[in-house]
Amino acid sequence: MKNSGAVLILSTYPIAEPRHGGQVRLLNIKRVFEEAGWPVVPVAVYPQESYAKAQTGRCDIIFPVDSPYRLFEGRNIPFITDLLSGDFAAAEDGGLPAVLAQIPPRVAVIHVEQPWLWPLVEKLRAHPSCASAVVVYGSQNIEGPLKQSIFDDYGIEDAGQIIEAIGALERQAARQADLTLAVTGEDLHALKDWGARRAVLAPNGIEPWKADEAALGRWRERLPRFPWLLYVASAHPPNFTKFTDMLGESLACLPPTSRLVVAGSVSEHIYRVMSATKWSHLNSSRVQRLFTLPDADLAAVKSLAHGFVLPIPYGGGSNIKTAEALYSGAYVVGTRAAFRGYEDFLDLPEVRVADDPKSFQRSIRKVIVQPRPPQPHEGTQGHARRDALTWRACLASLPSLVAGFRHKEGAL
Repeated sequence: MKNSGAVLILSTYPIAEPRHGGQVRLLNIKRVFEEAGWPVVPVAVYPQESYAKAQTGRCDIIFPVDSPYRLFEGRNIPFITDLLSGDFAAAEDGGLPAVLAQIPPRVAVIHVEQPWLWPLVEKLRAHPSCASAVVVYGSQNIEGPLKQSIFDDYGIEDAGQIIEAIGALERQAARQADLTLAVTGEDLHALKDWGARRAVLAPNGIEPWKADEAALGRWRERLPRFPWLLYVASAHPPNFTKFTDMLGESLACLPPTSRLVVAGSVSEHIYRVMSATKWSHLNSSRVQRLFTLPDADLAAVKSLAHGFVLPIPYGGGSNIKTAEALYSGAYVVGTRAAFRGYEDFLDLPEVRVADDPKSFQRSIRKVIVQPRPPQPHEGTQGHARRDALTWRACLASLPSLVAGFRHKEGAL
């Protein structure tokens, strides 16, 4: 495919060293455009306190901690830096001059991931280099309810105006974008109800992994000899604030020889949450924390797990860790919310759905004593279903969908 003009990707996080699910998704969107022949320029307007300079790309722009745009109506409110970044990025006395210095002479596509930078998109549409660009809105969640749940968890009151602002921004992005991407059928329905011009399903996927023998050998020595379960997650609040609501305050459902192995930046938070229960001593003997691992080590850990736990209580969109767990072929114990976007996989024999502590613990007790499920062989239906979880399969249609837009003269 020969394309005149570049794809400009806008986000509130850099993708030079992807760790959390949003970064991973966006990196794979970048890759599918590049593989289809598009030059891609990613520009992140990111919070200064969240990423070291070494984790950013050459076109990424800092949202300073001391910026006056860090206030909402003159108030300092936690957990809304993403919302505030849009006004900063679009402001002449904020990030706009730095953004304009990074955009290429001709932009054929503006892909904005999540609604936060929509004010910037509006400014760029008036710029000569972007005037004929097709605009793609990548909706990872219905953000308003998710933000409200975080506020509720942390006791943040009088946030109604913030939630209204987020909802208005999401609806505006859905209505004004040429193409809107949803990650679940439920989100797709909501976006269409809001009046999205064209909305399609582009689910979250995974990058297939294959652990090397050296890494497997190292981790066999470090991990429990008897079957153990794995929880991989970022430090996103819903990944730990409701952990005991789903799993209970005690990990007595695991035998003394087993462990709940925790990987990712959620590790320190799980320790704090489980230490705050009356069963803290028992819990500390059942948890093994690995923190954030290099990809090769994480691949080995995932390959050795007897099963995965997904104690996700709520939230919009879908969870990439669910796709990884399903792809592993190991047991998966999760809430119904954890399988949002992956409902077609609930019939797999290794999947257990549990929505309260008793059923969650009962499922853990059952799978921990069962033999590990056999891995599906290449060419089988089970293997084909796993392949459907890959990023390549989930995002395959995106470049052709964008290239199909001809309603703007000279857009492509």
